[in-house]
Amino acid sequence: MRSVTAGQNDLIYQLPPRQKAIVERSNSLKVVNGPTLYVFQFFLNWAKPPFDDIRVRKAFNYAIDRESFVKAALAGLAEPAYMNLPKSHWAYDKSVAELYPYDPDKARGLLAEAGFKETVPIEIGGYPDQDSVQREEILIEQFRKAGISVRFVNSPVAEAASSFFGAEKRGSALLSAWTGRPDPSLTYSLMFTKDAYYNGGRAPVPPELEAAIKASRASEDIEVRRKAFATVQRLVMENAFVAPLAFQYELVAMNKHVQGYRPNLLGKPKFDDVWLES
Repeated sequence: MRSVTAGQNDLIYQLPPRQKAIVERSNSLKVVNGPTLYVFQFFLNWAKPPFDDIRVRKAFNYAIDRESFVKAALAGLAEPAYMNLPKSHWAYDKSVAELYPYDPDKARGLLAEAGFKETVPIEIGGYPDQDSVQREEILIEQFRKAGISVRFVNSPVAEAASSFFGAEKRGSALLSAWTGRPDPSLTYSLMFTKDAYYNGGRAPVPPELEAAIKASRASEDIEVRRKAFATVQRLVMENAFVAPLAFQYELVAMNKHVQGYRPNLLGKPKFDDVWLES
């Protein structure tokens, strides 16, 4: 960032949201941002307690105030996530996004129905960096308001992922992110089929979900695929197999000589039709 501010370099991408204020104070830089497929989320192991109970998984989703999370944890540079596709994606389904409004009272009711004990904290994997810990602190307080006690066990990214997704199967959930894929059929097949690596417990899913994922790639017709993905998304979220939080915006800072740069959903820089103005 300092090198771009000083003019030594022209552009910096994938800035954390907390640096937006620093960029905006510089008269020599301009900022570009836009939605991406990069979604912060809880990967849930629905093969083991407490997330083997759909009522607890649903309560977990109702307990999250996504709007507040975006403001507090991501400086407003994100879109609240209610499924694994953002609003600007061609396969987005608005009706699915309405399944889990913030409702701590409803969460408490579902937990009581499931016989959930607040005194036993849910062990969740996470990462030890400053931004991750801040996100955890915000979420701990949100869950507390819904009668859910959680405890984060932090370790480096590779270690946390290996212990949750690998043979150890440690913890009931992992607070991490899904970086997105060029085609949404990959996103859903890699997370929500029985033997998928990102299905932490390798637990079975409803046969109709497996069938819908296959149907989503059986045609090249965009409208046929859109309908298939509507079914996929609804089945994933009605079963609460994941707890999405927010789609982080791409945040790019550049000097005023850079022209033509546009953000994209993959959140990775593309330099087609980008030039330096002399």
